[in-house]
Order: sequence, then structure tokens, then C-alpha cells
Amino acid sequence: MPSPHVPPASRTPHGPNSQHTQHASSVPDAPRGRYVSRVPDTPQAPRVQRALRPAGVSAALVAALLFATACGAPDAPTAADASPEASRGHAVAGDLEVSGAWVPEPANPEVAVLYLEVANAAARDAAITGVSTDASPEADLCSTETTDSGASGMRVVEEIPVAAGGATALVDGGYHIMLNDLPEPLEVGDEVEVTLTFDGDREAVFTAPVEPMTAGSAPEADHGGHH
Repeated sequence: MPSPHVPPASRTPHGPNSQHTQHASSVPDAPRGRYVSRVPDTPQAPRVQRALRPAGVSAALVAALLFATACGAPDAPTAADASPEASRGHAVAGDLEVSGAWVPEPANPEVAVLYLEVANAAARDAAITGVSTDASPEADLCSTETTDSGASGMRVVEEIPVAAGGATALVDGGYHIMLNDLPEPLEVGDEVEVTLTFDGDREAVFTAPVEPMTAGSAPEADHGGHH
């Protein structure tokens, strides 16, 4: 009796590759999972890290520069820190030095007063003997004195002494210089060209700025009638 026909698909494979074929058909999908887990190692991740690295370096560099600037750069001087005397009249005539020359804005438009200081580095006494300015046709060396009754008065003097190795300040209540018959009122911001004459035919030429009366001493005596 002939054997029944068995379809080829139902036959069990034989031969040297039969075990390999069975093993391959039973392999799970784990390899695909391992392949997915390696995605962070693809070239895109290193490129992102390299793109971020320069930004970090730049931020650190900027921070270091700002720190160095804040710690090492000195503060710039401001106008408020500057001394008023720095912009006032100054000149040298041999051993004599004029400094701090200025004119308070006058209350009386016809007269003004000039303040300054003269230092004498010589071994002998000196004296201021004359003065002229471009602000007025007449200027006088003056002294403020107190009478026996206690009243203050002003008088014109021929010279103002400057002791050897010392200094004489022309200030309110002492020696000063009067500018008389002003053709035009002096205002804050104006400048007065001054020539100061000393004994021995020495001269000092300088510019005295006109400043607010509150910038320093102001004359106490009424100079309105002085000529």
C-alpha cells in the first residue's frame, strides 16, 4: 500500500543548517533594543556638546574681565572731587609764588575784590607794590583795619609785605585788592587778567576766575563807595 503524501511545508528540515535555522527563528527582539540604546552615541550628541563648550568659555572669560575691571581700574575723578583752588589763578615770579587767585561775584556792579595768596621762598622779605587788571582802569592795594571803637575800616596802602620764608594771604578782613569803576559788571564764569608787581621790578601775570561769593570768603566791609 503506498505511503500517504506529506506536503513539503510540514516536513521537518534536515541537514547541517537545520539547527541554525531553528535558533534564528527563535531569537527575541533584544538586539533591536540594544541598537536603540546606542542612539546617544550617534554623532549628533557630540556636536551638541561641542557647540555648548565655546559659550561656556566665553561666559567665564567675560566674568574674569569684569572682575579684573572692577578690582583694578581706579575710579575716575569727578568734578565734585576737584578742589576749587585747582582752577584759580597761579603764577611764579622768582622766589615768589601766587596761588588761589579769584574774584567773588560782586554785589555792587561797579566794584569787585580780588583774593589770593603770595608765598616767599627767599631769605629776604618781599612786598607787593602794585596791581593792574583788564577788568577795571583802577585797582588798589587795600587793608582792612579795626578802629579803637571796634568798627572795621578800609584804607589804601602803598604795599603789602610778604615775609621771608612765609606767605601773605589776601582775604576778607585783611589785605585785599579792590577793582574800581568796573565798566561792565563781572559775572560768574568771567575771567580777570591780573598783573601783580613786586619790589625789584618783578611781575606775576595770571587769570583770576569770577566765582559765586559762597565759594569762599567775601568782603565784610561795604566797598560801594570806594574809589
